[in-house]
Amino acid sequence: MRTAICHRRPLVLLGLKHLLTAESSCEVVFTSTDGLPAEQGEIDLLIAEDELLARTAGPAARSAGHDAPDVIPLSADTRPDDVLSRVTALRALPPSAAPLTGHNWVTPLSPREQEVLQFIASGMTHDQVACRVGISRHTVDTYVKRVRSKFGVANKAELTRVALSLKLI
Repeated sequence: MRTAICHRRPLVLLGLKHLLTAESSCEVVFTSTDGLPAEQGEIDLLIAEDELLARTAGPAARSAGHDAPDVIPLSADTRPDDVLSRVTALRALPPSAAPLTGHNWVTPLSPREQEVLQFIASGMTHDQVACRVGISRHTVDTYVKRVRSKFGVANKAELTRVALSLKLI
């Protein structure tokens, strides 16, 4: 999901960019401390401070025939988990993908979760994945638990089926 982040505080911009690229499948293509992007035709999601949104009558229109991007407003009390929850809800797989996973709604995987799932599904042990990715075995265990929870699966065979349906292997 091509994302723009607009906030007056540069540290907030950097924090949000890091959070979204590490914990979601967002691709941050625009950041600004002084305004919204002039051309929003290539943006799927706009995350912006309330004040910046209020300065404009509404997000700039996309080119003719295209929808405006989804907007997540940021107030002073918005928490990082709130932003991730909203992004996750927007990134849910469409109903057409349900037959692949056997579920009606699936939370998308972070890039790291996809990487760990790919290695596990290809037959690597948790220790081998940890060594290959450069993280601890405990962290690999955590990623596997998250993936199992998101897809409601209980064993490695089912994880492999999920990886195949997502075309990770």
